Amino acid sequence: MGITFLILHKNGMEVHTARELIVGIAITTACWVLTAYVGPANDEEVLINFYKKVRPFGPGWERIRLKCGISAAEAAIDSEATNFPRALLGWFSGCIMIWSALFTVGNFLYGRMGYTAALLAIFLVSGTVLLRIVQRLWR
Repeated sequence: MGITFLILHKNGMEVHTARELIVGIAITTACWVLTAYVGPANDEEVLINFYKKVRPFGPGWERIRLKCGISAAEAAIDSEATNFPRALLGWFSGCIMIWSALFTVGNFLYGRMGYTAALLAIFLVSGTVLLRIVQRLWR
């Protein structure tokens, strides 16, 4: 039971699992959005060092890119090397890899060998996809 359930149940409302989940998601989302906008900004020097190491792409990094002294030509070369759909596929395959690894171990511990084998196969495939994407993106 989450804290949301306890708060609503204490006030006389019976909350079912689906409603509890939706309310919990709404409260969590409101909290992280509020924290992102009200909380202190990152130190600019940290952002500059991060940009120099990682070279993230996208329009949100333009201000930091200029402070790093990267010319328009260098930025164009970086943008040619980046591939957002491929990076998104890498993110997705990484999530699948992590979750399938967790559920593989859990099913193995419960003795469900059929599920274990299927999830292990998913883990291996998604891990291979992730490795290939990372190798292409980080040449």
